[in-house]
Amino acid sequence: MPILHTRAERLDRAVDALLAGSPVAPPVDPGLRPLVDLAAALRGALLPVPAGSRLEARLAARLATRSPLGDGMRAFRERATRELRSRDRLLLAGAVSSAAVGVGVTAYAVWHRSALRRS
Repeated sequence: MPILHTRAERLDRAVDALLAGSPVAPPVDPGLRPLVDLAAALRGALLPVPAGSRLEARLAARLATRSPLGDGMRAFRERATRELRSRDRLLLAGAVSSAAVGVGVTAYAVWHRSALRRS
């Protein structure tokens, strides 16, 4: 980490730490403390800028719009929740997915090896 030599660099670092929400160590230069305190007071006094009503309306419309992908994800989530409630089904799903991964890895290894032999 570089050593900060100028007062401006030390002040910038202290204000960045303040804005990030981390505790600010007192600056080496006591002349910077009033500026850091002022920045803290401003941060506490200023409210975040709210999004405009048009943005909120557009976002709500996009979220409410049904799409094939969203419908498919909802259906998948509902089915997975229903099917995996039983412990036996959960174990079976784990075994099947593990076997599928094993078959996939084996198929890739065989394909890769045959590709290397061809070249």
